[in-house]
Amino acid sequence: MWEQREVHDRVGHAEAALADLESWQDSPGGAAGLAAVRELVALYGEALDRIVRHLTRANPELPHELAADELVGHLLLVHDLHPVDVASRVRQALDRLPAPHTTAELLAVEDDLVRVRVTAAGCGSSADGLREAVDVAVRAAAPEIETVDVTVTAPATTAFVPLDALTAGAGRGRDGGDPGQVEPAPRAW
Repeated sequence: MWEQREVHDRVGHAEAALADLESWQDSPGGAAGLAAVRELVALYGEALDRIVRHLTRANPELPHELAADELVGHLLLVHDLHPVDVASRVRQALDRLPAPHTTAELLAVEDDLVRVRVTAAGCGSSADGLREAVDVAVRAAAPEIETVDVTVTAPATTAFVPLDALTAGAGRGRDGGDPGQVEPAPRAW
């Protein structure tokens, strides 16, 4: 059984080979090669669809368990058989983003476009870095998505009140002299 790294490598090699073949689609050999690949994918897709239908009748949760395997999930995506819809997969990917002071909200899934709003908080959250992290996460969860539109917003800021302002007047009287008549410090809230 392939380890995760080999799965990534093999998928990458297959995608590169298909891209290379597509670059030759105007030649007779390239066109014939692409036609053969399309027919083979359609044939395997139909067979896989029948397998998934049988498995679903036997155990409705089994397709979800199979889709959790990265390679099998990828195969199910290629044939439009993945049991989890695009929006749910994208939401799960956004929930797994490693930024503790960042929130990501799925705004829309429209055909092959995903719109996400990211609110960054705290130090070290660059807008470009957040956009890239969201883009990578969305494309890994939903490779059928062509465009990931990420809007990065700053969090709502809170007013900073210096400590001196909170304690101004403490220890002085109303007329600046008698400490027996202390003015309360202004409230910051």
